[in-house]
Amino acid sequence: MSLNVQQHRLVRSSAIHCASDRALNLSEKLSPVTGVILAGGQSRRMGENKALMPLGDDALIGHVIRRMRLITDELLLITNTPTEYANLGVSMHGDIFPDTGALGGIYTGLMHASHDAVLCVACDSPFLNPNLLAYLVSVLGEYDAVMPYTYSRNKDIGVTNPFHSTHQITLQTLCAAYSKRCLPIIESMLRESELRVHALAERAHIKRISPEIWQKFDPDGRSFFNINTPEDFERADSYMRMQTTH
Repeated sequence: MSLNVQQHRLVRSSAIHCASDRALNLSEKLSPVTGVILAGGQSRRMGENKALMPLGDDALIGHVIRRMRLITDELLLITNTPTEYANLGVSMHGDIFPDTGALGGIYTGLMHASHDAVLCVACDSPFLNPNLLAYLVSVLGEYDAVMPYTYSRNKDIGVTNPFHSTHQITLQTLCAAYSKRCLPIIESMLRESELRVHALAERAHIKRISPEIWQKFDPDGRSFFNINTPEDFERADSYMRMQTTH
């Protein structure tokens, strides 16, 4: 169901102010932002297009779209199979650099975005926290990108040992804010066949968001939960049912 402009503004304001009592007041800071959803995976382990699998009261990707629309002024879907998503009411674009994975999808999203600030997420992240996303945009400023990082993770929804500094950090590159300033850097990487999104942090001016900060918005780190296996899907479905009964 689409929202008119007035409804969109009301929902966006509500998401920023009311979704969490830990949220900062970001309404005066949040600049116009484009949301980019990457839907280019093969879903081999799921046996079908996981983005369209039913989860609770919507398709998996429907939950991502709903949450992204709370805080974005424009929403783009990066996919090479647009006919599968034709009924979602989202502007779609195919990869400019084919077969270059998530980095190529980010590049395509940045190229087509109307705004300098761009939130990039995956199509299989149904528990994105709008307040965390808004915070990432609010601190983008002169940085090329803003990325939360985590330490060790387990198979449950959420993040374990978020303060255990002996573990190697993992940048959450698909729950991150990017500036169009990244475009020449990413294009250079793609032409060099350097497809690791994490490698962008070695070349660009990146602000890393520690667990001590992002947990103020998303205490359990559910924004970083992706569905990659049938077991992941079962856990997500169980959590979704638990939420609807409370």
